[in-house]
Parts: sequence; C-alpha cells; structure tokens
Amino acid sequence: MIKAVLEEAGFSTSCCTTVVEALQFLTHNNPALMVLDLRLPDGDGLDICRHIRRTDRISGTPIIVFTGQDALVDKKKGFAAGVDQYLTKPIDMDELVMWVNALLQRVSMDKAGGAAFSLGGLQMDARAQLVRFHGRLMTDLTRREFELLYALAKNSPRALSRREIIETVWKTAAVDNLVDTHMFNLRRKLPPELSAKIRSVAGKGFRYLDEG
Repeated sequence: MIKAVLEEAGFSTSCCTTVVEALQFLTHNNPALMVLDLRLPDGDGLDICRHIRRTDRISGTPIIVFTGQDALVDKKKGFAAGVDQYLTKPIDMDELVMWVNALLQRVSMDKAGGAAFSLGGLQMDARAQLVRFHGRLMTDLTRREFELLYALAKNSPRALSRREIIETVWKTAAVDNLVDTHMFNLRRKLPPELSAKIRSVAGKGFRYLDEG
C-alpha cells in the first residue's frame, strides 16, 4: 500500500522486506530517502538506520520510521540512531507524502547551499561532511554531531537555544535532552582546544565562541 501511494505521488520506489535484503540493497544503491518499519521478520529497522548513518556514501539519506510504539523512550532511541521523522501506526498516507516531500526538499536545499566556511582554525564543508581543525581532519563524528558543530559555528557568536538546535539539526519534533546527549558525545570527540570553544549559556542553550 505504501509503495502504491508513493508511486502514485510520483516517486520511484524499491521495496525490501527484511533487514538482510535492505542491507544488500544499500550495498549497490543510493536511495534519496528511506522509509523503515521497525518490526521486520529478521530484526529491528533501527539496525538499517544505524548502518546508513555509519556509511559515508549514504549517511545523509533522510529516514522516516514507522512504529506502533508511541512511548517517548522508543522515540528517543530512534532519534539517537539517526531517524529524521517518526510516524506512528496507523499511518496517515497524506502525512507520509507530506514528510517525504519536505525531507527531499531539505536535502535539495542543503546541496544547493554549498556551505563551506572557516572560523579561526575551524574549517567545515557541509556538502562533503568534512571538518578540519588547524589542518587536522576529524573523521569520527557522526552526521548529527557534524551538523550540531556546524550549526553552532555557523551562527557564532550567537547562542542557540535547544529548541533552535533541534529545529536546525533534526528539522523535526524531538525532545530537548537529545541535544545534551549529542553535545556530550561531540565534545568528547573534539580536541580539547576546540571543545572549549563550545560554551553552555545559562537559561539559553549553547554557543560557539572563537576568541582567536
């Protein structure tokens, strides 16, 4: 039914029914967007999500997840794995098409932006997902961690609230403590000199402050 609805809306689709089949498909294909059900015959749809986020070639692929679980803890687990949007069963097909269009438009706008910039010793390229600090290439940041650092540095020295960060990085509804979790992981991976430039702002959120 989902395949039929999306194709009627003008999209070309491929359908996989198991985790193994999906992972094999992703070995040879670069989908523009993934729609995942969490309950699959041979595993959890989040395993596919994590694979996508770990694979540079497809790490920026938007992911919509279907689930029958509406508990906050389940959604937190999904967003932490890299989900862009949660839709709870039963699925409203008009809402699905709306989110597919919105997420594909976001990707198109991101690619058109060609946003590369330097700030002090920090160099970032959003299109290539590359970050260097004083010439040192950092390769162990996840896509979310990169986007978090990019948002803070791009808006420096303005402080961003947690809600602004969620809207900028996740581009969807999410819970505030996701920001703190990802911020902790980001700071832990950065060189101390770079990590120190990310400041907590009481009652506001976070800012990137480069003082030379």
